[in-house]
Amino acid sequence: MRNKIADTEASALNLLLEKVYRDSGHDFREYKCGTVMRRLQRRLQATGARTYQEYIGFMDTHPEEHERLTDYLTIHVSSFFRNAYTFRQVASLVLPELVSHKRERRQRSLRFWSTACTRGEEPYSIAMMLTEFLGQKLPDFNISIYATDISWRSLHEAQSGQYPLKDVETLSSTILENYFNRQGGNYVIASSIRRMVNFSYFDLVSTKTPPFMNLDCIFCCNILIYLQKQLQERVLNMLYNSLATPGYLVLGEVETPTDDLRMRTECLGTKAKIYKKTGRIP
Repeated sequence: MRNKIADTEASALNLLLEKVYRDSGHDFREYKCGTVMRRLQRRLQATGARTYQEYIGFMDTHPEEHERLTDYLTIHVSSFFRNAYTFRQVASLVLPELVSHKRERRQRSLRFWSTACTRGEEPYSIAMMLTEFLGQKLPDFNISIYATDISWRSLHEAQSGQYPLKDVETLSSTILENYFNRQGGNYVIASSIRRMVNFSYFDLVSTKTPPFMNLDCIFCCNILIYLQKQLQERVLNMLYNSLATPGYLVLGEVETPTDDLRMRTECLGTKAKIYKKTGRIP
């Protein structure tokens, strides 16, 4: 009996995710089932639906629920310099090598991509890291940091560059003084940092064509752990193809790279999961 109930529940969940994909274009069908079910339960409770079938009916009469569900199923937890060790490793392992490579070839562009930027903390942290590393040599480079997300609400908040005290209280006084301006009860990202970051909408898991190419460095942290293996492989392949050669993919401490990625890249940091595209053939 328990197996029949589980099968019925799984079938209803599949129907629901198919409907979300068909109606909104957002594809959660290859997210890990446990993650989806936990987050869906919150929307069922909020809408008064007792089953997935009832929730499907609710969505039919409340089309705005698609956007709310997308916000619940995607992860919006972030902070400035989240996983500080990873940022330190990028500054010590990636930036010296990358900048040296650019100078040797008299190239001025530095192109980064924050693949799930949520409210902007990660791309702004990248901009601050680059500013700190380059120092007086910052004007020598044309820096573009592309920041994408699936949530329009998060992108709007990120573009405003405004953060309450609780979001910046862990930052050092030097960072706050150099890269933020106080406005009432909020802290606003300095214009010099904001100019480096370009925000745009992109659905990382539903789109197979990369929005950017020839990137020097891609951050894809705390995302893959919520995806099934086949989707992980597809996303990583797209990111790999988006990189220049050489180029660097930063996964962070909690991710587990696929065997294919390991074979095609050189690992620069086993804990921070930093992988260098060298163009070698496995």
